[in-house]
Amino acid sequence: MKNFILKILNNVEDETYKFSEEEMINGKEMAILCYICPVIPYFFNKKNNFVKYHSIIGMNLFVIVLFYYLFFKMIINIDLLIIKLLLPIIWLILLLLSCTGISNVCNLKAKELPFINKIKVFK
Repeated sequence: MKNFILKILNNVEDETYKFSEEEMINGKEMAILCYICPVIPYFFNKKNNFVKYHSIIGMNLFVIVLFYYLFFKMIINIDLLIIKLLLPIIWLILLLLSCTGISNVCNLKAKELPFINKIKVFK
């Protein structure tokens, strides 16, 4: 199971080489904010490319969380056990993806998030 999870997490493109170390260090705090509240860095920090990179990923994750929340609100009244079991698991996966993004920023990495790299609303 551990190897399966590591394979999923490592099966993303690493684009760290595109950014200078100075740019990554200067934008680290704002890039962390991209996975907590991505709207602020997306609209207000266009100068730092490292922050811009993570803000696009954060906004894509935000859109997925928003759709999940709306979907959850629509089907919460359906009384099927499988749905009641899957919804918290999906929420946990989305939370773990956000934590993975924050971890990438803290380690000065520019890596896409698994699954999110396939869905690109913002570019």
